[in-house]
Amino acid sequence: MDPEAIPNFLSDQRDEAPADLQNYYITFEDYWERKLWHELTETLAEFFNHPESSAQMIPLFNTFISSFAEKINQLKLVDLGLRAATQCPGL
Repeated sequence: MDPEAIPNFLSDQRDEAPADLQNYYITFEDYWERKLWHELTETLAEFFNHPESSAQMIPLFNTFISSFAEKINQLKLVDLGLRAATQCPGL
């Protein structure tokens, strides 16, 4: 994987996010670069609690979270996945 793929993805997602949620993306990138998986997981869970985050849940899970899924608590991974799945059309 391109080493700039994740930072570029997060930057693009930040630009699409509502203004009051954009600061989360800076934190996501910081924790990801420093390999602070627990802190990153907790911040993602907090982000997913915001109703305004619904449009970003699926792309975040499919691209970002899946890139480090083996490094985090598997129950938290399932929780994030289930929350993202609620945004799938037709469910």
